[in-house]
Amino acid sequence: MKKVLVLILFAFAFNTLSFGQRKWKDEYYQTLNDDNFRDFKLFNKSLDLKNIDYKVLNAAVFFVTNEARIEQGLGILTYQPNLEIMAWNHSISMAKKDFFDHINKKERKRKSPINRAKLAGVKNPRIGENISAVGGRSFGNYLQLADHLVQGWIDSPPHRKTLYSKNALQLGCGVYYFDGLWQKNRDVYKQGNGFWLATQNFQMFTKVESGTSKDKGPK
Repeated sequence: MKKVLVLILFAFAFNTLSFGQRKWKDEYYQTLNDDNFRDFKLFNKSLDLKNIDYKVLNAAVFFVTNEARIEQGLGILTYQPNLEIMAWNHSISMAKKDFFDHINKKERKRKSPINRAKLAGVKNPRIGENISAVGGRSFGNYLQLADHLVQGWIDSPPHRKTLYSKNALQLGCGVYYFDGLWQKNRDVYKQGNGFWLATQNFQMFTKVESGTSKDKGPK
């Protein structure tokens, strides 16, 4: 059977002990860097679709993004947890509400990036956003999927502009796996491997003033 691949993109303006850990800790955003993250055990763990560690996956996309920026001589972005919550929930909404857009017409309180940022506890949103959808293929580990997502954004001029923006200061990433029929891509659905919905949320110009999030992030 001929395989079908769908890729959709849309843009809107250690210490040594750490590598033996079995569970993600947000402190790794400070201890991992461009020189060592590709050797990090959790990023190279097999990607089990029945037991996805979304915190690890989101972090892998974060570090691959910074790697791409460093290669262009740009400053690294710092991790911002409210932005991760925002990105994570938008990816879930796109998957479960069956749409692909920066505007969520199916959930009024989540309609715009500004709405979603405030739900996630961002008091001063200056948001840049990239979204992506990939279906019809499998990935061996977390880094392979992260590399594929980031390369897709780099290969698309409007996404690349956002990812490489000199005005971006902070970043949160959110990826969600949807095992169902999505956007009427029946051939991809029959093929298996499901759909990956991904969102990057960048804070531009000024750092996030963080408040209490009404949304929950990945565990």
